[in-house]
Parts: sequence; structure tokens; C-alpha cells
Amino acid sequence: MNNSNMFNSVNKEAFMDYKGYSEETKRVTRTLFGKIAKIEREKNQDIYDFDRESIELVLKELKASTIRSLQSSISTIDQYIIYAIHNGKINTDKDNVARFYGKKEDISKFLDKSAEANMILPKAEVDALSGYAENAQDGVILNLLFDGVSHKRKFIELRNIRIQDVNEDALTINIPQLVDEDTGELLTSRTVPISKETLRMIKSAMKENKYVSVKGKTIRSYKIAESDYILRGLRNNFQIKWENVPQRIIRIADMEGYPYLNATNITYSGQIHYARELMDNQGQTIDEACRNIMKRFNISDNDAAFFYLKARVEKATTI
Repeated sequence: MNNSNMFNSVNKEAFMDYKGYSEETKRVTRTLFGKIAKIEREKNQDIYDFDRESIELVLKELKASTIRSLQSSISTIDQYIIYAIHNGKINTDKDNVARFYGKKEDISKFLDKSAEANMILPKAEVDALSGYAENAQDGVILNLLFDGVSHKRKFIELRNIRIQDVNEDALTINIPQLVDEDTGELLTSRTVPISKETLRMIKSAMKENKYVSVKGKTIRSYKIAESDYILRGLRNNFQIKWENVPQRIIRIADMEGYPYLNATNITYSGQIHYARELMDNQGQTIDEACRNIMKRFNISDNDAAFFYLKARVEKATTI
């Protein structure tokens, strides 16, 4: 397959063949080269001839929302330039400019801040992030939010789930009746479906008795309180404090290079994933799917909330 969106497409296809890329990897790589082509055409140069100023234009043009995705793109560009050098496309004395952009601190300035509100993560990526977390007590937060446990009202649902509320056979969490600590409002009990990956992380979080904290070269571990709450604090804090929840998400974001990761876009990602499942696997209309997602994620049942969710799902399904 030859992608006419790419600049010097014959050479780029030869590179992908040389690397032995799978068809899926080729598809992703063609998309990357397609984005780069705009600047290549403006300069009438292949990216292997770019100087640092031109490469930085490319890094901005990619509009990456995460350090990890930007690092992946830079790695592909780096491999392509190495291929060009080995095949005599450029002078062997020429610097591989991609090599100047290996550190997080060097590339974070090229992230697209406007992508923050639109950052939608696939389920597999959320599962991977939770699994990469230093502590299962941190990672499980991502799974629970993605599956529909509410982050509203200072994470009241998240903080009050006990292991006895988890139905392993039905793959559900029975969230008990709660009282809003600020308003005194009585919150109705409800049931949230969960994935097998979420159940696995819940079990890991319950087994954990040490909380690891890494700062630079210093590694410390703290005793996690023993209680039946899934999310627990340290030492004698049997139940996690609400302020600690966003802090734990930030820990994962910093460690994994996802600067815009937060409870809101994790939740939005889950809403879109499960709406698509209802439409693709159960044949529901977008309206039916959105109504069901509103129940699952405890979204207020009003027209404004419905149309906001529907617009978000429609936008995501066109990407």
C-alpha cells in the first residue's frame, strides 16, 4: 500500500518494509508520516534532512497530548533517519536531530495544551496505566473511574466502596446509600458494572499492605491501613481522604508521562468506550446508549447533560 499523503512515500514505504512492521504498525506509521508531510512539503525536504528548528515544528504539528505518544513518534522518526543514513540518503556526518529530544523535560513543551479537554484514552491504555502504577492502591482508581464509579462530590462513591460491595460473579459493585458530607443530601444506592481487569486490580489493591513512594533515587514504603475499604490511607487512616485521590492520579500521570491525566478525562474515556460497546455489540442507538451511560456513571438526568454526553460520543466516534 502506498499512502499519497506521505512525502517521499516510496522511501517511507521501503523503510517500513525494511523494519518488518506489521500492517497495524504500518497504518500507525503512515498516519504519523502523513502529519509530518505538511511541513516536508512546505520546505520541500524529507524529514531526514531537517535541522532542529524544522524538527521542532514537526513536534508541535503532531499535537500530542501525552509524553509517551510523543516519545513514540520521536522514536519512529529516529529510526527513519538512521535508515536514511545507512542507505546513503544523507551524509553520515550529519547529526540525527531526533536524538536531541529523548528526555521528558526536553519535549514536554511540545505537548498540545488544547488536547487536555479532549484527551480520550482507550480501555487498553487505561488498563495498562493502572497496571504500571507503583501501587495497586493508585492504579485501581483509574479502573474504577473508567467503569463508572463517580468522581463527583469529593469522590464520595470511590472512597466508600468496601470489598463486600464487590460481586465477583456478577462483575458489579453495589455502591451503598451515602450522605454528602458537605450538603447532608442522601445519595441513593446503585450498582455499577465492572470489567474483569477492574476486579483483578481491586483484588491486588486489597492485598497490598505497603505503599511505595519514589522520589528521585529515594524509595520509601509506608504501611497501608488494614480495613475493608478498597481505597485506604496510610498507617491508621482506614479510609482514603478525598484530597489523596487526585494526588494519586497525578503520581501516575507524572511517572508515565501523561501530564493531562485527571479524573474527568478518565471518566469521559469510560463513557465513550461503554457507549460504543452498547452501540456496536448490542445494536443500541446513540440515544439509547447515552441514556444507559448516564445511569452507569450517575449523571444527572436532564436534557443538557444528555446532549453534552451525546455530542462527546458523536465526536469521538468520528475520530
